[in-house]
Amino acid sequence: MRAARSEDARTAGEILDEATAFMAALGYHEWPVPFPQDELAMRIERGELYVAESDGEIAATFTLLWNDPTFWGERPPDAAYLHKLAIRRRFAGRGLGAALIDWADAQAAAAGRRFLRLDCQRDDPGIRAYYERLGFEYRGDVDHPRFAAALYERPVRT
Repeated sequence: MRAARSEDARTAGEILDEATAFMAALGYHEWPVPFPQDELAMRIERGELYVAESDGEIAATFTLLWNDPTFWGERPPDAAYLHKLAIRRRFAGRGLGAALIDWADAQAAAAGRRFLRLDCQRDDPGIRAYYERLGFEYRGDVDHPRFAAALYERPVRT
């Protein structure tokens, strides 16, 4: 895992678009297509966008934030927030998602945060079960303009 660089924005966008197409085929619509390059550039500039490499290429991307008032409201600074976790389909099923989540968890712990939080499609039982298998607990729902989200959190594993 590493912080994304400006030259990674195009690839991160391709990965997000691929994940969006996969989700849309299952009936879930969450992210815009194409994913806005200006948002990726902003996340890179802020040091919030990360990529994971496998077999010499970028295989996944995600965003790690230190607050998330959009989904979680104003809260004390006790959590890190994982967003836009996307893996190229050819790398799916290798445990990369769990490894990325564990890495984000370690970053949260190193920053003195007590929780790792995320949101996902409320109506997607597969992704919800996945996060629950990884130790996340359901904390409620929020209606976002683009989709209805389920909120999850787990204590960081120090």
